[in-house]
Amino acid sequence: MDAAITNSSSEAIYIPGPEIEIAAGATKTWSGITLADLDANEVIKAGVVAGDLSVTVTPDSDDASEAAQGSLNPAGKELYVYASLPTGYEGRTAFCTNGRKDGEGAAAGTGVPVYFSNGSWRRYYDDAAVTI
Repeated sequence: MDAAITNSSSEAIYIPGPEIEIAAGATKTWSGITLADLDANEVIKAGVVAGDLSVTVTPDSDDASEAAQGSLNPAGKELYVYASLPTGYEGRTAFCTNGRKDGEGAAAGTGVPVYFSNGSWRRYYDDAAVTI
């Protein structure tokens, strides 16, 4: 897939990995990127959390099978089964497809939106760590 990375800060930002320098207010495209590349790039994650960078991905046909497995859902939040929830960072959001809602039995979760906070993936409605 391709990722358009926009720098909204007042200074240029250098992104190691793809070896891209993005001038203030400019957008550059990182072609052939994978979700693992985005997840592993600390500069991009820190820039997004700080509000200095925004990333727009354009999936290609190879990404469709990955999306079906839960890594990317272009129409909404990233989808993951509990065992595949990635390393989070404060404020990251996703959808845990087998996470349990209140009242659902063990191993019978039908999915919940989650966010990463204080070292855990948590359910929105009660701030509890997500369970399956």
